[in-house]
Amino acid sequence: MSFEFTEAEQNRVKYAALLGFTLDPIGYADRTLIIVLSSIYGVNLFFVLFMLYNRCYPPIKCKSPLLMASVYLGCCCWLIGDLQINGHVHLANTPLTNCKLWGVWFRVILGVCTVSSLIALRSYGLYRVFRLNRPYRGLAMYLPFLVYCVCTLVYGIVAQVLKPSVTVEYIPLIDVCYCPKPFRGALYGYIWVTWVFVAVINWKIRRIKSSFNESREMLFSCLVVFAILTFSTALQLKNPEYPFSLKLRILTTAMDHLGTNLVWWAIMGVPLFNCLFRRKAYLKYWSNKLRKDGLQNEYDVKESQSLRSFDTQDDMFFGDWDGPAAPEYLPNGEPRPQSSKGKKGRSFAPYRQSYQVPPKSSIRLYTRRRKIDPKDPFDIPPLSPTTAVNSPESQDPFKRFSDNFRPLQQQMQYQQRPNPRRQSLYVANESQTVLPRVALSNSSASFVPPTDPPIPHRWSTSSSKGSKL
Repeated sequence: MSFEFTEAEQNRVKYAALLGFTLDPIGYADRTLIIVLSSIYGVNLFFVLFMLYNRCYPPIKCKSPLLMASVYLGCCCWLIGDLQINGHVHLANTPLTNCKLWGVWFRVILGVCTVSSLIALRSYGLYRVFRLNRPYRGLAMYLPFLVYCVCTLVYGIVAQVLKPSVTVEYIPLIDVCYCPKPFRGALYGYIWVTWVFVAVINWKIRRIKSSFNESREMLFSCLVVFAILTFSTALQLKNPEYPFSLKLRILTTAMDHLGTNLVWWAIMGVPLFNCLFRRKAYLKYWSNKLRKDGLQNEYDVKESQSLRSFDTQDDMFFGDWDGPAAPEYLPNGEPRPQSSKGKKGRSFAPYRQSYQVPPKSSIRLYTRRRKIDPKDPFDIPPLSPTTAVNSPESQDPFKRFSDNFRPLQQQMQYQQRPNPRRQSLYVANESQTVLPRVALSNSSASFVPPTDPPIPHRWSTSSSKGSKL
């Protein structure tokens, strides 16, 4: 394909002038744009393959690598359609003269609509996980995406059935594909509806407590895309013949694909860079951040399991809530909510700490503890006033525990922190027995206090050396 100002290119300029248009010829500026964008997508291809190879790395796993790989493929189809519809290449005597195939199906359906729908699907998935407390799977998860795909397919079929003069038409004299304003308006209106939906979902998850910066990533994506959409919509309505202008067509194509690549890297840049250069250190930092944010148990990321792979995408968001390692209380001191079973038997949390954990009554907690360990010696029911008065002192478990533990505690404290001023007393009582003697029987163990006087302690309340504590 030649980018020089040949005789055929001169004829294109003349024919456009006869039709009342000012046409800038295809030249080296278009070739430079193609080389730059192709290089960017070539580098991105390496990182997409690297992402898929390391898809079980937890920081990458939580970003939905398969979905992001599909976004990359959609951007590639978008680029091919832009190069054809925006007039960066020659179309004559090539398959590119089929404007509906490349301009409608590749650029619009497989490109713009696919990328928009996948980003919307990711945003809706975050909304389900962090606000609706629903699993990241199932028909309800993908139903809006399927409805959008059906509507997009209907849009493409209608565009294919209609006459080229209504949708996209190839003009042989000037070797370009031309779209009338009604078709452009319908296309951009459809895209605007998609991204308004993404913006609404992003607004709903703006206050989620998450360690992965999803809300900020989606906010940045919405800002970039809305800036591009505003510029493109204004350009399409004010100057629909922008492919004839070299500056406008280069600016439009560059903004579209630099913006989409910026959105892709805003989501995947941090985990990919750290997986490539500081894999273990970042994984440790990532796990600690989850623990600090109170989401360690929700995302099932433990120190002993930080390097394991997750079977499904849902395992990242909903771990083993019923496992033996699951604590009874959350890091914020509230009781751990019960988990429910899905259709496939997997457990998921109906109440997530990232949103709001409804408190449970103390009576229910007390009942659960009695069912789990009814013989717990420290699970003591509250005493009534009558029972508390009539209860003998020997049956008080707290007094028995403190009496058994006090002599041993005194000896440990004295040995760990000896008082030089009482060294003589320590030596004098060195041969005395200070450990408590316990008389064992078949029924229970009763405490027998030592006959020898206890070792003097430096915190003794009496001034005499042989006094008791």
